[in-house]
Amino acid sequence: MKNFRNLITGLLVLAGVAHGYSQETTTDPQRGEIRDTEFIIRKDRVLSLPRQSRVFEKSPSLPQVSTSIDYTYQVKNFAATLAPVDVNFKSYQKPFPRADNDQTQAIVKLGFGNYSSPLIQADYHSLDNDDYTYGAHIKHQGFYTGPVDGENSAEDHTDILLNGSLYRDDFEIFGRLGYERDMHHFYGYTPDPETDVMQDSIRQVFGTFKMMAGLRRVDKAEPFDYEANLALRLFNDRFEAKESEVLIRANAGFRANDFLKGGINSLLAFTSPQDIYYEDIKRNYFKLQPYVQYTKESFKIKVGANVIQENDIVPNKTEDFHIFPILKMSYHVLPELGIYGAYEGDVIRNTYYDFIQENPFLGPSENLKNTIQNFQIDAGISGKANDQVNYKIGFKYGDFTNMHFYGNNEMDSTRFQLIYDNNSKVLEYHASIDYIFDEWYQLDASAHYYHYTLDEISFAWQRPEWELKINNTFTPDDKWLVHANVNAMGGINAINLMSDNERILGTLVDLHLGADYAFTNRFSAFAYGNNLLNQKYQRFSNYPVRGIQLIGGVSFKF
Repeated sequence: MKNFRNLITGLLVLAGVAHGYSQETTTDPQRGEIRDTEFIIRKDRVLSLPRQSRVFEKSPSLPQVSTSIDYTYQVKNFAATLAPVDVNFKSYQKPFPRADNDQTQAIVKLGFGNYSSPLIQADYHSLDNDDYTYGAHIKHQGFYTGPVDGENSAEDHTDILLNGSLYRDDFEIFGRLGYERDMHHFYGYTPDPETDVMQDSIRQVFGTFKMMAGLRRVDKAEPFDYEANLALRLFNDRFEAKESEVLIRANAGFRANDFLKGGINSLLAFTSPQDIYYEDIKRNYFKLQPYVQYTKESFKIKVGANVIQENDIVPNKTEDFHIFPILKMSYHVLPELGIYGAYEGDVIRNTYYDFIQENPFLGPSENLKNTIQNFQIDAGISGKANDQVNYKIGFKYGDFTNMHFYGNNEMDSTRFQLIYDNNSKVLEYHASIDYIFDEWYQLDASAHYYHYTLDEISFAWQRPEWELKINNTFTPDDKWLVHANVNAMGGINAINLMSDNERILGTLVDLHLGADYAFTNRFSAFAYGNNLLNQKYQRFSNYPVRGIQLIGGVSFKF
């Protein structure tokens, strides 16, 4: 142990000497020499430490905290004899007064023009109740002289219509009740000063009573949508033609999501016509059209079918039951350019009422036939440019059975009779455009060209080869409304079955101008002009139209 201590002492002395040498040499590096030094080593020196006492006592534990105080709480019941407060909440109805020009519920229009042509029109629509609405429309316009023998070519038209709707949270109950009266004369004869044609013998009057009631869903945003209605029509003319019809329509649709929807449309018709050559005929027609439609961004496709059962009795008929496909597609590569295409077959319902709406000089009919659309292809391009111009250019090609045409009657050339073709192929080129400029000008124009390939007849009698329609509307300010329209058609072939004479009717061009000027929100004046080029054209053979027709008047709102 002693030797170990001596060793430690020696090492400490050597460390001190080395430290002193290093300090001395680094303090003056310029001298470059080591001085003489004397070292003394003492081996008898002993290092010792004092003895330290140790404490082994544990620290005492602290006493526990305790209390002898008890706390008690008393809850007293303070009963009140007051009755509960009854608060009635009512929604705040803020008044929103309508603008003065929107408060009118009725408009009356009165006018008069050449050809002894009075005009009386009144329209009313209720705006007082949110739960139901109702309205009425009455119009009478007559031309009591005409282009041939004055009153012998007169005509007039009267319409009366009542309508109403009852609204509930989820559905609407609606209905219409109306009567139409149309008077014409069979003036398609050659005037002869020596022959006096009695007006009463050539006067034709059509009377039509219509009634309809239905139910439909109000909220179209719901996934399920529906509409159904029942309609009745009773028609008769001044001679022996009568026709009654009952229609039942029911449509249902379902939207699975924003892209996919489908549905089914149905029509059931019971028609009973009667004329000189037939009576007690029951023409029944049932059509079912299921479909599925998918739409996503610029692509749209619809797939379905027309399932039809009808009981017309015709010589060339092969079956009463028909199933035709429906396929419609469209795709817009750009908003300015898109393509579309469709393929569809159908059975087109034809009634006597439909025919006289197209040609009011129709005489007794020997038979009524539906037109079988074996197929029709419709394809082309469409688009929208600069958010102002919409256009569509395309063609249609179809194959039809029992397509109808008109010819002057073989017994009386002042009347027309129906002519059917067994198989007709129709190629149609069409183009349309609508343009809106700065909210004060609008153009709507269309053009059609038809080419017929027929089976049993030589021409498409009384159908035009081409049609052109140009409609211009100007609203330079809030007071003016101006119309400038042109209707033209040509290439109409006509046949007189009595004389077996064929001819092409002249080109038809009808220029129409009209203007309305509002002096106040409730009072305005109007002036209209038809056939301003004063053409004595014939839309139907032997029936020249009136020349320049002018009519003016005033209208009131209240």
